[in-house]
Amino acid sequence: MKFCRLIILIACLAMVPCLAGSVFAEEDAAVTFLGVALDPETQKADQRLREFIRGQHSIHFETRDQEYGAAIHTLVDWDDNENGPIIARVTPYVYVVAEMLGAKLDILATYLSNTTGKVTYNSYLVTRKENFSGADIDGFVKMLRDSDTPGQFIYHNKFSTSSYFLPSLYFGRHDIFSVPGNASNDSKFITIHASRPDDASGSSSLVRKVKTGEADFAAVWDGTKAKFDQDPDLHFLKLPQTLPNDLLVISRNSPDELKDALRQSINTLSPADINIGDFKTWEDFNKTPDARRALASLRWLAKVPPNPVPVKIRKPHAEGEDIDPRYLVAARQAVRLSGTEFTLFDEDFHKHFDVLWTLHQTHDDSLIITSEFIDSDLPPQEFHISFKRNDLESLVSRIGSEITNRMHRIRYVWPFDDTSARVLRDVEFNIPEGTRMKGMKIKWSDQSSNAYTSDKPFDIAVAESGFHSFRLEGDGFPKGPENHYSFDPMSNNAYRIFLVRPKPEGRVLRMTTLAMIGLFSLAALFSLKAAFFSKREKA
Repeated sequence: MKFCRLIILIACLAMVPCLAGSVFAEEDAAVTFLGVALDPETQKADQRLREFIRGQHSIHFETRDQEYGAAIHTLVDWDDNENGPIIARVTPYVYVVAEMLGAKLDILATYLSNTTGKVTYNSYLVTRKENFSGADIDGFVKMLRDSDTPGQFIYHNKFSTSSYFLPSLYFGRHDIFSVPGNASNDSKFITIHASRPDDASGSSSLVRKVKTGEADFAAVWDGTKAKFDQDPDLHFLKLPQTLPNDLLVISRNSPDELKDALRQSINTLSPADINIGDFKTWEDFNKTPDARRALASLRWLAKVPPNPVPVKIRKPHAEGEDIDPRYLVAARQAVRLSGTEFTLFDEDFHKHFDVLWTLHQTHDDSLIITSEFIDSDLPPQEFHISFKRNDLESLVSRIGSEITNRMHRIRYVWPFDDTSARVLRDVEFNIPEGTRMKGMKIKWSDQSSNAYTSDKPFDIAVAESGFHSFRLEGDGFPKGPENHYSFDPMSNNAYRIFLVRPKPEGRVLRMTTLAMIGLFSLAALFSLKAAFFSKREKA
């Protein structure tokens, strides 16, 4: 009887994969389809793709259309267990940002463009020929620099890959910033005015405004350029970075059977099945090396490396207190070798230092480093470092360990998100929710030499501590309409955050452990003593 039950159980288990494979063969199997940045042609192309998939597999789609920022938050917060699988047709920067913030997505496909005949595209600055007609984009930058009045740049969304993100990177590399007022002749950067018109509905509307003189220049992609390429009044300048076309992605925890069914549909698509607007057909992403390379490049561009943080190292100023100069050399070497954003302050290069170290030599073989973050209103950190006398290698190693494991850090608010004040996490330590820290608005005049002016620090708190970012709250962050934030990636204003490490619990834990060991030792001693006297009495 037991053997028969075992056979039945094995047979049932063997049927599980078949049952799972049939889940998406039922008419009521619902999958959410999210469309991003829709114009009428793109909306029709998405509809044509859904109809083709449903014609091959009985999948019922629940359609959602969202703007860039809303789509990012939907993908990041999506819960497959609660909402079921999600498929999304996303622009490349929306995908990269969602991935940076923790969205778990697999890429199924990218589309082949009717405009370029490729799975990649480019971004272009567009201006009027009467303003600039040269072929060299460097010449355009020189024209902006030489102009007496700032150029007017317009965009339609901060998460647009071609119209905002890519030009913002290009501008940053060439010291072009959006700053109120007129250009300053003694400024090291180029002043422009960047704005989003209230009626901007897409890149085509930007070109029309440039043509009519409502703005001086904008940035658009190949598809928009193709519509206006023959206009005698307009001039297009290609930006250097190649981008992948829109991507079709799916939540990573979706059933493998669904992913296989979708890939099967994609691999059987022909141009006649879609062929609307710029969408000629969809291609398996794994079979498009050009798109994969372009996406990999975009990921690297989207990363936010920490700004260098100059550290000034000095000996004590107190009268009669001195220090072995070799220890100063060791401290400088430790900063150099730390592999962090901390760098040695060079008075002939840097305008400001951000951290001040004062070294104190004690009577024994130890060193005290007092570390202050300038103008942060944070209490100084003290590092007590023991080492063997004359063993400078050991001292360098010990100081390097303090830098890596105990020093506070400086990061900046990620300026693309208007719904949250957020620092993208790239530090190994977590900061618990509710931790009080300091923020500071600074205005860069020359980022490379750490030249800036700063406002008073303000209080902030960690509202959410995540694996990918820290979400912050504080009254010092800029607010726009409807209580949204108004960070500006093209501005020379930035919001510096002093990441405060949580207080180490190691010392308390060690003391507690030692106390417990002492109690157990006393208990053992009393037990042995009792046993000894018991034996003596019996004897």
